Amino acid sequence: MHLDEAVERFLTRLSATRAPHTVKAYGTDLAQLAAYALEAGIERVEHLNERLVRSWLDSHRAASRRTRERKLSSLRAFLKFCRTMGWLTHDPSVNIALPVHRRPLPRVLTQPQAEQLMQATEPDDEPLRLRDRAILELLYATGVRVSELAGLDVDALDMAQSAARVRGKGGRERFVLFGQAAHEALVEYLQRARPQLMNPHKPTRALFLNAQGGRLTTRSLHRLVKRYGARIGVDISPHALRHSFATHMLDGGADLRTVQELLGHRRLTTTQMYTHLTLDRLRQTVRRALPSLTMEDDE
Repeated sequence: MHLDEAVERFLTRLSATRAPHTVKAYGTDLAQLAAYALEAGIERVEHLNERLVRSWLDSHRAASRRTRERKLSSLRAFLKFCRTMGWLTHDPSVNIALPVHRRPLPRVLTQPQAEQLMQATEPDDEPLRLRDRAILELLYATGVRVSELAGLDVDALDMAQSAARVRGKGGRERFVLFGQAAHEALVEYLQRARPQLMNPHKPTRALFLNAQGGRLTTRSLHRLVKRYGARIGVDISPHALRHSFATHMLDGGADLRTVQELLGHRRLTTTQMYTHLTLDRLRQTVRRALPSLTMEDDE
């Protein structure tokens, strides 16, 4: 199978399950691979070898780690597809790995800080106060991404079950649950605030509306969260509320796979970073309670 044709067929298959920006990024990476292979005299999939793919990845060593990780992911997904199609009998990338790099731990609110944030919603305009309270409660109660919250429609809510249907990365849908505080905040917003914010000339099913009656954007949600964070003296983003939700769930005894499902992570390894947060918090608590105790004393 010619390499260019194999790449084209792979991208066609990928477009059925992945977001357009992901397909575009993979296409860019694999076009670079095909051009690099052609310069080395390799035109067909079955002639790909470890030396070539390692050399291609090394040619991008000046790029950011995130870019190199994506290129390796693109390569492996393509090679797996080629093996599935029977065009390749081996995996030239099996022995290739980027150096281990521990990701920086995300910022997390303490539970008292989270409670303070929920009480900080006091703008002058009453409908906006109710809206903002519902937004903050829902972000913290569900751990949804800010893009998922912005995309919510009214009919995505199941108030009887205290649940919402969200569309995540790659168009994948999942249900998230929320507790009594978020439920009450949503009821107040839906009954007392959203009707006032709605523009009768431009009706919309969007759940959260701006002052003009249109759907709130992700940028507006970022500004909103930062504004209320400043009121309690912390610099936070909507993603910090997602991290706080996951960490507080694990602190409360939830199992990792439940948190994975609620967050919409495809891989458990992505969710596992929150175990580092809970362990770090545990260490800090122990050191405050027993300052003379060191990690070596435990061994």
